[in-house]
Amino acid sequence: MKVIFTDNVQGVATRGDVKNVKSGFYRNFLLPRKKAVLATEPILKEWEERRKHMLIEKENLKTQLKETKRRLEGAKVRLEKKVTAKGTLYGGVKAIDVVKAIKEQLNIEVPATAVIVGTAIKAVGNHSVKLHLGEGVEVEIPVEVAPKK
Repeated sequence: MKVIFTDNVQGVATRGDVKNVKSGFYRNFLLPRKKAVLATEPILKEWEERRKHMLIEKENLKTQLKETKRRLEGAKVRLEKKVTAKGTLYGGVKAIDVVKAIKEQLNIEVPATAVIVGTAIKAVGNHSVKLHLGEGVEVEIPVEVAPKK
């Protein structure tokens, strides 16, 4: 059964792909979740037009993400958190803390899901945080954690 995917399905296809799938997979999974439609001739023509627009949008998005990466490279983020007498942080640094600091200090919007904190940041000092901006664009930024005064 030939279908056009209207949404990304992890491990199967991305949005706009035309693939053959088993009828049960289409009826029981893809159709109820509105992840795909049957690939009839009129729908294929319509999707071909949409696909052109999607490619243009994807290129524009990638350009914006590369610009964001360029702005983030070389930038440093500073966070101030409460510290115990031993020098460890109360609660540690979370992705949302990094997002807020980037927004306040660099005036750049980054979704919290893009922030990947490798090992938990629970101490004062310099750390590194990776950002997966999307479309394969990644950047690593230094984060300085200082005691709150």
